[in-house]
Amino acid sequence: MNRAPQLLIYTRLCCAPLILLAALVAWPGEVLVAIAAIALLTDYFDGVIARRIGIDTAALRHLDSRVDTVFYFAAGVGLFIRFPGTWREFHVGVVVLLLFELARVLFEWRRFGRPAAYHMWSAKLWGVTMLLGFGEVALTGDGGPLLIAAIVIGIYTNIEGMVASAILREPHHDVPTWWHAVRIAHDR
Repeated sequence: MNRAPQLLIYTRLCCAPLILLAALVAWPGEVLVAIAAIALLTDYFDGVIARRIGIDTAALRHLDSRVDTVFYFAAGVGLFIRFPGTWREFHVGVVVLLLFELARVLFEWRRFGRPAAYHMWSAKLWGVTMLLGFGEVALTGDGGPLLIAAIVIGIYTNIEGMVASAILREPHHDVPTWWHAVRIAHDR
């Protein structure tokens, strides 16, 4: 049981090349959604199990965050490969989101020497909306309100992460919101 969180994280990591393969060989959209759903479920349960058995260390949380980035990047590339018209239509939002993601990571590297692993509530909401937006595109071939919601919430999540990193003097894991970052900084 002590290895279950790592097994779930590595399962999600294996989903990254699988979703790229599924996009390259044009497997049905339902297969793409199933792979993305497995990734989301492993993302949820790795943290639940790690907290329950008391191994939710900073190192595990950082591994979880890095694997999330790899998987979601692969899923985005997979959609670009499979549905390039949708990405052309939404390229401005996607580029803005990627720039905010890059800015947040660079800011955290400069400030802390590594990316943060806050696992904020907004990031959890972003994960769900990414699955919904991904599913919308994979099942219909077009983006719409769910993809827009995923882009907007992703931008907000990155802004909230940058705010938390600006507030905190040292990196923390499991900071639910920017307000919690304020409280942590005030308590120290």
